[in-house]
Amino acid sequence: MNMKVLKQQSEYSEEARELFQALDRRVAAIFEEVQKWRGWTLISSSDTPKPQILALVREIFRSVVWYQSHTTEAGFHMFGRLPKHDVKLIQALCCHKAEEAEHGVWAREDHGKVGGSDRDALLPPSPATFAVAAVWWRMAMIENPLGYLGAEYLFEQLTALVTQAALPVIERRDLPREGLRFVIEHATEDAKHAVFLKHLILDVVTRYPASGEAMLRCFDYFHAVYPLPVWDEAFERAARDS
Repeated sequence: MNMKVLKQQSEYSEEARELFQALDRRVAAIFEEVQKWRGWTLISSSDTPKPQILALVREIFRSVVWYQSHTTEAGFHMFGRLPKHDVKLIQALCCHKAEEAEHGVWAREDHGKVGGSDRDALLPPSPATFAVAAVWWRMAMIENPLGYLGAEYLFEQLTALVTQAALPVIERRDLPREGLRFVIEHATEDAKHAVFLKHLILDVVTRYPASGEAMLRCFDYFHAVYPLPVWDEAFERAARDS
């Protein structure tokens, strides 16, 4: 990721720092919810058979395939509504989103490697993944486009926390790394993306103070449908197929 396209600010406003801390606290609280979720208990238990773990991971990958292209398209639509004079901001976000677009490809490849079929991935989206796409497109159409950063921070920081926590499970249970590229790569890449977004959020709220409220709104809109509604749906599919 090219992080030099934005002018680095030596000082961010106090309002920007408080806004970012609020976003970060919300992600930390959601991660705690994830760790109490029945799917996390299944994955992290040493008593869970490997096929059950892989079945749940497979279904989560299928969920990503169902929503990823739509959230990416919605993100680019939001960028088209950004202040046109802020070229460096638009460049930075387009660069970031272009890298994210590949994640749906990774998810589809790994879905196949852990037992999924192309037919499964091409089925109509599940209700929860349809809701994710719908929320992103609604934000793209009517919200302050700078609010994108709040929703995207939930995506990036939570994914980094969850995948980093999953790495020891992969090692301990000797799960097939060949089919878990999505998890392994995100454990490092999304941590970098989250740092990038942190400084971008601080920079944007410093220069556009009113954007902070939009970021919090978009974070909450997205959290209403992600992650647990999507992941719990994946849990149910995996349980039916086991």
